[in-house]
Amino acid sequence: MLPTWIANPVMVRNANGEWRMCIDYSDINNVCPKDWYPLPEIDQKVQSLEGFRFKCFLNAYKGYHQVQMKRKDEEKTTFHTEKGTFYYYKMPFGLKNTGATYQRLMDKVFADQIGRNIEVYVNDTVIKSRNEEMLLQDVEETFKTLVKAQMKLNTTKCTFGVEEGQFLDYQT
Repeated sequence: MLPTWIANPVMVRNANGEWRMCIDYSDINNVCPKDWYPLPEIDQKVQSLEGFRFKCFLNAYKGYHQVQMKRKDEEKTTFHTEKGTFYYYKMPFGLKNTGATYQRLMDKVFADQIGRNIEVYVNDTVIKSRNEEMLLQDVEETFKTLVKAQMKLNTTKCTFGVEEGQFLDYQT
């Protein structure tokens, strides 16, 4: 069976100067309905960190690629190369609703923690703790949640137990 959608790969340069392949999903994005799931207010997320002495800044390892696609939607991610056609079985970057889908997942995964000891904006997560004792408890709770959700972190982009850091392009 031939796929209905076949997208083009495009090479783009990262901020660090390395090249990576991206898929141009313009065609399918133009016909895909918008997911109106609300993203959190950035100002509120940043302000909610005030009064918390210790913070841990977490970044998911290739966050979107940890989300399983619905089987019926996998073929919609088909792209071609000189080696053949391929599709994603995990959610790729570049689809219209990936941000909303990922935020919905994170809101569900961390429902018991958001606002209390964690803040999440798509793939940016901050554990917030008032003191060292709470920091250890909050990190342990968060890691248990991550294990239960089978989510992995990019340890090279995580910082633990600091008083200041970067969250959503703001110094906190």
